[in-house]
Amino acid sequence: PAQTPCPPQTPPASPVSPASPTPASPAAAAPQAAQKSVFTRKEQVLAWLSILVGYLFCRAFTVITKPFMGLIFTVVLFVFAFVFYGKTKRKARSWFYPVSALILSASLFLSGSEILRFFAFAYIVAAFVMFCQTGGALSMEKYASSLYLFEGIKAAFVAPFQSFIALFRAVGSNKKGKSIGKVMLFVLIGVGITIVPTIIVANLLAFDENFNEIMKKISENVLEQIGGRIWSLILGLPVGMYIFGALETSSRERITSYNAQNCAHIEEKMKFSPALVGVIALLPLLFLYVVFIIAQKDYYAAVFAGKLPAAHTFSSFARDGFFRLCAVAVINGFALIALRVFTKKTKSGKISLAVRIPTVVLSLITLVLCGTAISQMLMYVSAYGLTRLRLYTLWFMGLLALIFLVTVLSQFIRPLPFAAVCLVIVTLCFGALAIPDTDAFIAEYNYKCYIENADAPIDVDYLSSLGASGVPTLIKLVEDPKGDLKPMELLQAKYSVGAFIQNESDLRYESLTLPGIRAKNAVTALEKAKRDDCVNAYESFDKLRVEAVAEQFG
Repeated sequence: PAQTPCPPQTPPASPVSPASPTPASPAAAAPQAAQKSVFTRKEQVLAWLSILVGYLFCRAFTVITKPFMGLIFTVVLFVFAFVFYGKTKRKARSWFYPVSALILSASLFLSGSEILRFFAFAYIVAAFVMFCQTGGALSMEKYASSLYLFEGIKAAFVAPFQSFIALFRAVGSNKKGKSIGKVMLFVLIGVGITIVPTIIVANLLAFDENFNEIMKKISENVLEQIGGRIWSLILGLPVGMYIFGALETSSRERITSYNAQNCAHIEEKMKFSPALVGVIALLPLLFLYVVFIIAQKDYYAAVFAGKLPAAHTFSSFARDGFFRLCAVAVINGFALIALRVFTKKTKSGKISLAVRIPTVVLSLITLVLCGTAISQMLMYVSAYGLTRLRLYTLWFMGLLALIFLVTVLSQFIRPLPFAAVCLVIVTLCFGALAIPDTDAFIAEYNYKCYIENADAPIDVDYLSSLGASGVPTLIKLVEDPKGDLKPMELLQAKYSVGAFIQNESDLRYESLTLPGIRAKNAVTALEKAKRDDCVNAYESFDKLRVEAVAEQFG
């Protein structure tokens, strides 16, 4: 009989224990493989050089006294980054940071203001980490927008530490480098362990005078010359690890929970309040502002007319305007941020009209106060001259006005990237303040007012506090073309010029600045007799001061 064909039997599936791992697919395994760092020969060399960059950072950190070293460090830092990335294509937005940092680094040479040099150096460091973060695949946005704060935190405090020990892994990626990398790591750990006991023992032994005398000689002859460089090299190692870690993290695609999608989700979750609630909360504040402006209309009319209101001095008038503006700007700023962060958007994903209207009103009120405060400060400057604090205050108020103006414009021009525009404005305004020698401008402005106005005083003590930037102006006072300086003022001018000749005229390359070069040229151009007179005033100031006081007061 014919046999009926049997259906083909499928082989039984092999039993899989629940505990046995399921093999990953190639697509799932790819990201894990991407996390394994395979270092090229170039990266191994740069890992060693990053220690040198960290050493330069420690030497340049005191940009107040070593501005030219800070300039050298800036150039080396970004050249190091450019070499590290090589021909790798970077996102266009990231190039804003190295370009602006290299331009602002000119202030380290051109400016005589120590505080401006410090802030310029701080911007340079921030620009480096932002250049690393925004140029690669880990960048969160196309341009600075709602996630900019998240991205800044990641650039400074997350990404560099994700690859913090990558320097040792790069150095130890071959057999010879592996042992060297371990030695470097153990040296760093040993230094960290020995710091506290060494300090404690030194303090315990400080009771012995012979010990103190020996340590003093060692400090003067050895530690001051070599110790500072050794400590810079030791502390430069973790700095180099931070720099190399920031570059390494940004050059490789990594799986991390700190990404654009999660940050955007957090930002969206924060919008829990209906727009109407925020508007109602701001109505009392808006009402008070409107009533206040109406009540103070005569006051504001006097301000814009350049008249000093009754019961006010110029100084109290200017302080009143500035601190009032600061208080209002802080309150309005936080109110607008809260309105933007916590209120829900419309169904189409846009900011509600109910939010935009109070934003415009609050910003316009702040602009009115900015205008009045600037007018008050200008009246103060016209009466008593210019100082660093007055100039920085004017700059700050002008910057506030620009930011609130952009806030108004962003409510009508919807595609306007608010955070990106504000970033550019702040950078440009800071460059306008930091790159020119504002101290020299202050000195020349006050000298011009003194020469052109018969009754205008000149604050010689303040000009002396401007350092090298004030020396050319002080030399003009030493020559005394007007001829009405008081004896003590003339002596103070000579003393300050003499102090520069004796202490600062021999410029070292670390402290080299354009104001120092100008001051040295002005001293060189001064007649020898007057130059000697200034040196004599510096060396015999106490005796000459008694004579000047006697001459001034009879």
